[in-house]
Amino acid sequence: MGKLDGKVVIVTGSSNGIGRATAVLFAEEGASVTIHGRSIESLKETEEILKSKGIPDSRIAVVQGVIEEEKTCEEIIQTTVDKFGKIDVLINNAGLASKKGVDPSSLENYQYIFDVNVKSPVHLTQLATSYLEKTKGNIINVSSVAGLRPVPTFPFYAMSKAALDHFCRCYSLILAPKGIRINNLNPGGVETDISNEAKSNMTKEQVAAFKKHIESITPMGRFSTPEEMAKTMLFMATDATYMTGTLVVADGGMTQFSPVPKLN
Repeated sequence: MGKLDGKVVIVTGSSNGIGRATAVLFAEEGASVTIHGRSIESLKETEEILKSKGIPDSRIAVVQGVIEEEKTCEEIIQTTVDKFGKIDVLINNAGLASKKGVDPSSLENYQYIFDVNVKSPVHLTQLATSYLEKTKGNIINVSSVAGLRPVPTFPFYAMSKAALDHFCRCYSLILAPKGIRINNLNPGGVETDISNEAKSNMTKEQVAAFKKHIESITPMGRFSTPEEMAKTMLFMATDATYMTGTLVVADGGMTQFSPVPKLN
């Protein structure tokens, strides 16, 4: 018997990385899942992984589309309700650090990042609230330690995650009277596509330097896996019944890193 038997979970950005690992784990725990992504090919890969784990078609819904468009958010909610009849958990995972091929310091990049990382979670939360109120469900937003500390290389990304964190705090007060919990997961370095050259404005060499730097400022000395983040969210969605408005930092100690000189 799984922790999520009979529950219905939406995971945006589940065509790879943290979102994919979360959709798979939650489905293995008994949930029916709505998976979402930009790439239909990557979504099919997630769907095939779910089926390889023994998850039947009746417990899988698929929505392809760009999350910054309102119609995609509306389709995610409507598809879920049409197929499964309810919503128990909304995981706002879709996010990015930069728009490919655009000047990172441009207003175009700023607007795009905020549309994806902030506007879409807000919109989906508003669309899902009436359904979550009926099930006394909960929301998890995937934020970042970048929301807790300055990141000069990706300032708009860091700003968007800080905004997402305060959205969580503010909405916890709005949603608590409705019986809905909302919390944020703030990962440190995670082995996902967001930090590779295909998904960012960085070259292969810059990605390697970025990863080396992250490892050097992480006391545990490594990146986490998407599966580790999925397990953390499983706890947040199920066992953390008295937690709301909380930022759960899972960063290998990065935010505690305080270099000191070695003394004899």
